[in-house]
Amino acid sequence: MNISISRGLSAVFLGLALLGSPASAQQSGNNDNGLALICWGEGRKPSTGVAGGYSWNRDSHRFVPQTYVYNTTKQFDSEVQVEIHDNWGRIHLAKKLLPGIRSGGDNGWWELNDVRVTPDLITARYRLNGLNKPRLTIDRRTGRISIDGIEKFRGECDQGNWAERRNRF
Repeated sequence: MNISISRGLSAVFLGLALLGSPASAQQSGNNDNGLALICWGEGRKPSTGVAGGYSWNRDSHRFVPQTYVYNTTKQFDSEVQVEIHDNWGRIHLAKKLLPGIRSGGDNGWWELNDVRVTPDLITARYRLNGLNKPRLTIDRRTGRISIDGIEKFRGECDQGNWAERRNRF
């Protein structure tokens, strides 16, 4: 599927989800303190690979088949949704951004901690598990988002209520 069509359909579905969600209506209402962002981009996360080959066996004096397991990273396209209201926030992560072992979360939503909103920047953290506490950074001038944890994500954000505002956020 063409990525621009996929993004458009994702935006429509996420927009409909926003309209139908009572929590999002409370947290990101039509006031200036609320902000709903939909962000698309690319990420990477740790993965493993398997390869086959041959290695020399000193005992039998010949090459024998061998399987190797190695560490690598896997790249993927994904989207996230961020809602900010005053100094409270939450993030919705697609399954591709979730680690195999995680704790907390509510239907894909994770509460943001240490939320800081300035005219130029939004920063926060969230906890996926005891070892993975990614840092979220959104540049309000460019619309660029970065998530730095075990899984990494870089993308671009648009405001959820495009019809009401002309500026990016």
